[in-house]
Amino acid sequence: MRGSPLFRAAVVFFVLLALGPLLWKLTRADAVSTPAKPVAISAPEKARVAIAITFSTAASKVALLHLGREVWSKTQPAIGEEATLELPWPKEGIELRATVEWPAGTPAAAMRVKLTDSAGNEYDRTVWGRGSADDVLLFR
Repeated sequence: MRGSPLFRAAVVFFVLLALGPLLWKLTRADAVSTPAKPVAISAPEKARVAIAITFSTAASKVALLHLGREVWSKTQPAIGEEATLELPWPKEGIELRATVEWPAGTPAAAMRVKLTDSAGNEYDRTVWGRGSADDVLLFR
């Protein structure tokens, strides 16, 4: 090993001393920052969406929610239900939360949600459950 440990420590000390003002400037609390300008995000236009819901076993209650707001629900729905809803439809698609309850003692059952957007595109999602189900369905 060559060199003096004291000399090496002195070199490191002077390097840190030289970087001190830069580090202080980067980390000080009173640094001035400009607030970010708000980005204008336009709300997606509402589109007419046709929904067809079918059940493998008759359900006792069903509800569809969009952004936490109930957009369709029914107690004692038929095996097949159809509805037309007006929902915001961004280019990324939408998410619907589906909650369904089947009568007690019902074996595993399914609910099929078939959605047709205003452009004619069809989306098909299924929710399975025993007694009840709560799932988020993504339509893109």
